[in-house]
Amino acid sequence: MKLERLVKENMESIAGKGIVCYKKSISYLEELCAQFPLRDKLWGIIDDNKRNQGELLFGGRRLPVIDLSGLSQIDWKENILLITDGYYREHYEALCQNNCVAENVEIIYYFANRDTECELEYREHYQDHALENMIIFRSGPAASVYVKGLDFGDNARALFEYMLAQGYNERYKLIWLVKNPQEFDKWKNYKNVEFLSFDWAVSENREERDRYYRALCLAKYIFFTDACGFARNCRSDQTRVQLWHGCGFKTRANYVRSEKRYEYMTVVSEVYSKIHQDVFGLRADQVLVTGCAKEDWLFCPAKDWQEKLGVAKARKYIFWLPTFRTAKAGLENLNEYDLEGQTGLPIVRTYEELSQLDGLLRSLDIVLVLKLHPVQDRDKIGRVDMGNIVALDNEQLADLDIQINQLLGHADAMISDYSSAAVDYLLLDRPVGFTLDDVEEYAESRGFVFPNIKEWLPGKELFSFEDFCSFVREIGAGVDSTGEKRQELRKKMHRYGDGCNCKRIVEALGV
Repeated sequence: MKLERLVKENMESIAGKGIVCYKKSISYLEELCAQFPLRDKLWGIIDDNKRNQGELLFGGRRLPVIDLSGLSQIDWKENILLITDGYYREHYEALCQNNCVAENVEIIYYFANRDTECELEYREHYQDHALENMIIFRSGPAASVYVKGLDFGDNARALFEYMLAQGYNERYKLIWLVKNPQEFDKWKNYKNVEFLSFDWAVSENREERDRYYRALCLAKYIFFTDACGFARNCRSDQTRVQLWHGCGFKTRANYVRSEKRYEYMTVVSEVYSKIHQDVFGLRADQVLVTGCAKEDWLFCPAKDWQEKLGVAKARKYIFWLPTFRTAKAGLENLNEYDLEGQTGLPIVRTYEELSQLDGLLRSLDIVLVLKLHPVQDRDKIGRVDMGNIVALDNEQLADLDIQINQLLGHADAMISDYSSAAVDYLLLDRPVGFTLDDVEEYAESRGFVFPNIKEWLPGKELFSFEDFCSFVREIGAGVDSTGEKRQELRKKMHRYGDGCNCKRIVEALGV
């Protein structure tokens, strides 16, 4: 069995045959059918990701999207197998291990979209060049889905700022891949700091493409917090590090074995090392127990934050960080479900309850800062600002260039549900409440990394509005009813708590 790129020269050999695509990607299908007259020959799609399965309406036709068992349903004398994904080498190796494919398919084809085609050209050009002292940073999801602020934040941002403060830019060029480089002019005065657009990967402007791929092909280190497909064809002497968003309670939405997609991932403890080996499909030696870079921000919170965010001064502050249930446009594959109620929030479902909560907070001189998840569909959340309740969304923080972990150091307590932010906050050893009114539904929808989630929640369990108000009263009275459990879980969930995670990361990698 061999792997062969689909080009005009081999179209004759597949004439009259149907096309079975491997991996669902609408953008790939659109590019494929724009280059080749294959729209009417598409048989369907094989994809082992359950979230992708079902039917895809494409070009006026309903294409079935089925799991790997569908490979045995296909007449391979009448159809070809075509990989429609950038990880075509990885998929080819996996398909070679499939008995049905091995026994019936002589050639597996792959389609190189514009992105892949450009990268192959530059990889070949730079294959014999020595790597240079360049470090690439990237945060946020794939380039096809842009969420304001996520392209310059999270763990990659914290690590970048640490390297800059420690003078790493004297030896290395520190390069950020962002959506719009012109938005980062204030960083131009820093030596060896450069911002490039990840959209330049497919730019028609040759100069832009040259700058992008020269960095990608010759950088010694590449750090990212989510999307890693842009670095899928790196050389063996380049080091890719998945910093991810954090270590939390909910499992990964789309399981993909990532052992060959990057060299290392950072986690906060041995407990999460084992979890991430399972959830991401990694070897034990790929997981570095260093702590997450952005946790260092907890120990040096932002100054003048009330004035910048319009938050009134109060005796105490509680930060409420619910995870998303319904994602923004373009991230629909992450959707869990819609919460019922007027507010769109967990537990505090009606405006009457919201008003009661505001009155309670006012009586205790507490401000509740509600920070919505970056990918939460804001239209699903009602108008929830009141006198002592302040709602912040991702766009506001992005405009002010403030990261959430730069604020949490000011929180006297946190309310969360299944977010990794609660695990970060655990380092400060302050009270946490967990809204669990939809825990059973969430377990069925997304699932958790712990078999018994309640045993691993380092805080007070909140199932009702009354529970929520009771927790607020505890904070107002200085009561810490779950401190002992929190401190025990902190020992298991974190190896370090000294604010030196960035230092450990660069030392572990030998940067």
